[in-house]
Amino acid sequence: MNEIKIAITDQDIASCWEAMSLLRPMLKEDEFVQQIKEMQKEGYTLLFIFENNRVVSLAGYRIWTMLYCGKMLYIDDLSTLENSRGKGYASTLLNHIYEIAKEQNCISVQLDSGPTRTDAHKLYFKENFTISAFHFNKQL
Repeated sequence: MNEIKIAITDQDIASCWEAMSLLRPMLKEDEFVQQIKEMQKEGYTLLFIFENNRVVSLAGYRIWTMLYCGKMLYIDDLSTLENSRGKGYASTLLNHIYEIAKEQNCISVQLDSGPTRTDAHKLYFKENFTISAFHFNKQL
């Protein structure tokens, strides 16, 4: 079984760059570690699976409460290296996240996904996620 670790050290965080950059290509590698550390101050947790001397999959989440849904675990990021997809890494991370959510008395696990990420959507539907809202964004 693949061990899931929490990225705490600068080295752990930096090792997640390759997998994260696939999902978030707008990020800058030289700012990545500091950006994650700032997010960690806001409750963000970065999980990863390390195999064959590299991070093959990761998930970043935070827990918060909103009036419309109560306490939730929100998945900010879920990414797997292209040549490691289809091997169950994302499902392993999701199952771990479900357990964390239950331990933290969350009512739900939620995430947003871009409309063109159909491969990811297949996984989310398989995991019994439903489409529950439109997400609107106004750039300032």
